[in-house]
Amino acid sequence: MADDTLHRDESLHFLEDCLFYSVNAFSRQLLKMAEAGFAPLKLSPAHASFLLILYDNPGINPKKLGILLQLTPSTITRFIDALAKKKLVKRKKHGKTIAIFPTDKGLALKPAIARVYKDFYLNYARILGPETARNLARQIRGANADLAKVSSSDTGHDPDL
Repeated sequence: MADDTLHRDESLHFLEDCLFYSVNAFSRQLLKMAEAGFAPLKLSPAHASFLLILYDNPGINPKKLGILLQLTPSTITRFIDALAKKKLVKRKKHGKTIAIFPTDKGLALKPAIARVYKDFYLNYARILGPETARNLARQIRGANADLAKVSSSDTGHDPDL
């Protein structure tokens, strides 16, 4: 019985110090908050992020979208297909390349998406404190870039993803 308790305590300690576990648990909490905010727009947070990038980069190609959003080409294709089905984006072929544009219906969502993102940020910044929220975002972004450099040399992936 004592060995069982010791093993549980060691496992818990390991998880408490495990970045992978902590970041994923934190991500799930943020995702719940974001999904609740975007639900009235009938958009996932990931699709809303896609549209925000598209608003600032109309005519962007899928490869560049993948780099900016750190998503695989197949995921970008699925996003484009889903948003095109909702008539929020459209594809235009330019020779051999495809350009993605927001539709008028997609552009009409821009203020609502911006409002939800602002409310989402204010909500988690209120809980965490604005300085902690900003510092966590910077630290995680920097750590992600560091890991991407190492993993790209191991796997051949682009370090700018």
